[in-house]
Amino acid sequence: MAVRQLLALLLIAYAPLLFAQEEKVYFDDALSEHLKRFNNQSDIALKQGLPEKVDILFDSLVKKHLKNTYIFDLKFKKASGGKLYTETINQPFLLITKNSAIIQTKAEIRKINSLASEYKNRVTIIVVYWDKRRIAKKKARSYNNHVTVVYADERNNNMNNALSIYKHSFGVPACFYINKNKQIVDIDRKFFLKNLNATTKNLFVEKTQKSISDLLESENKTNTSLIIDDFSIID
Repeated sequence: MAVRQLLALLLIAYAPLLFAQEEKVYFDDALSEHLKRFNNQSDIALKQGLPEKVDILFDSLVKKHLKNTYIFDLKFKKASGGKLYTETINQPFLLITKNSAIIQTKAEIRKINSLASEYKNRVTIIVVYWDKRRIAKKKARSYNNHVTVVYADERNNNMNNALSIYKHSFGVPACFYINKNKQIVDIDRKFFLKNLNATTKNLFVEKTQKSISDLLESENKTNTSLIIDDFSIID
């Protein structure tokens, strides 16, 4: 075997060890560092009568600081009984946060069901209600079998404290697009169809489809790509 080929094989074999030394940036930490500034800038934009600027600020926050950050393992209680641990999910998933106090339209639930059916076996759809089990269980009746409905009651949350950041960071409803490596690919802080006109609804659907496509595309890209150009080696 030529020396060049041997070196190439060694680099490929030890690449995981090399990249494992890179420090992971977690969503919670990145959010703690940058959320306050986003909130301050958003408040200024609203006082100036520029609500559209808040969306621009949010997109910038996600792209520059939150995209590709890792999530800590989340533990949920299922409305149907049992528990769900995100570390056991081996495919991309959507984490859709909901508040039972906010009325959901039938069109919104149909859209979530449609997404879950369209991407079954490829993307896991999780809807989390910030409420008691009996309420989440009642809400779960509206979803099809491809949607996993969970709940987190903050008044009695002995599972883990990491969940609260997903509720209080950008409010509810919101949707977090997470790949199988547990990295955030996108965040939609306006994941709802209430009181939207036809044009806006179409934009909502298009954005959702685009975010899922990006999520699936990220699965085809390896985080540890190794490019071997040319070795100046004398055999």
